[in-house]
Amino acid sequence: MLVIGMVGIAASLLAIQFKTIKPEYSMYISLGGCVLIIFYSIKGIESIATLMNRVMALETIGSGYMKILFKIVGIAFVAEISSDISGDCGFQALAKQIQVFGKLSILVVSLPVYTEIITLIGDLLS
Repeated sequence: MLVIGMVGIAASLLAIQFKTIKPEYSMYISLGGCVLIIFYSIKGIESIATLMNRVMALETIGSGYMKILFKIVGIAFVAEISSDISGDCGFQALAKQIQVFGKLSILVVSLPVYTEIITLIGDLLS
């Protein structure tokens, strides 16, 4: 975590310095810092994927539901990061649209779970 914090602070300070001289450079520095942090975070994502595969191997939980959960988490991360970068670049309207699209994508991906729950409730009531 310390490395990520240092990269974030260094990128922020450099971006602030360049913002008065060349504003476009500050955006590139900010994006570069984001890319470095994402690449560093891939180690954590690999361990999460390994754990999810172990959980999917259990017969008590359907692997389809775990895949849906993993997709939802991925969509949430991508939408949040994309929205934050767009907002930092000054495109708040675009950032809001990315958030809306991310939420709708999560809803579409989770529709099989909703239909299964509704079917289960219907079976319990009848």
